[in-house]
Amino acid sequence: MLTEPHFTPQKMISMLGLKADSLGPYALIPGPKERSDMMLGLLESPKKNFTFLDYEMHTGNLDGKRVTVGNGGRYAPDTAMTTEILCAAGAEALIRVGSCGSLQDHVKIGDLVIVTGAIRGEGTTAYYVPKNFSTIAHPDIIAALKQAAESLGVRCHLGWIFTTDALFQETPELINELNGQNISSIDMVTSAFLTIAQLRQKKAGAILAVSDECLYGKFAFRDPLFFAAEQKTIEVARKALQYL
Repeated sequence: MLTEPHFTPQKMISMLGLKADSLGPYALIPGPKERSDMMLGLLESPKKNFTFLDYEMHTGNLDGKRVTVGNGGRYAPDTAMTTEILCAAGAEALIRVGSCGSLQDHVKIGDLVIVTGAIRGEGTTAYYVPKNFSTIAHPDIIAALKQAAESLGVRCHLGWIFTTDALFQETPELINELNGQNISSIDMVTSAFLTIAQLRQKKAGAILAVSDECLYGKFAFRDPLFFAAEQKTIEVARKALQYL
């Protein structure tokens, strides 16, 4: 009979040919592969660590540090899987480079959000932690991202995020409730990313480009403002490594 979960992160990294120190101690993790490909160009002498399903990780040198870059998932379940792999294979400080929708008037399309904590509206982390578990970003990552954004002169907000599984059920009732709780933003990834890293005792945080203004039904995934913000998240994440 089983005495541990059927499939563990350690079994996964063994299957992928990885070891506990295969990846860099620092990891910059976007969601989609196209953003990962943009960031891969930052690395000097990158080496592919693995390809599994639609996910790839590469490790190389960035500003004097050994850094892993890879697409970490678009949703909570795949993000949990890739974050487990990162934590088991050597990453110690992880920064998610992603996007979110705004839930507050002052957070505009094209702005950036540094996540301080997450409300778990997705289903994945219910298998990991009890309801009263507090999912937070690591203060060292928050401070590094804040310092980086300030040094680059980027418009940025600090705040909590709500992570959902149901893209088409971001209803007026939900949006207004979260707005009233002063939650800054909403996405489909971050609470899983932070929760797993927190459980594995790794430092993790997130820098997100605002793509939507949910209070007003505005979305801008093809807007130049969002494209510019997406590039800024990469610049801020890279700069933040200098402060870690």
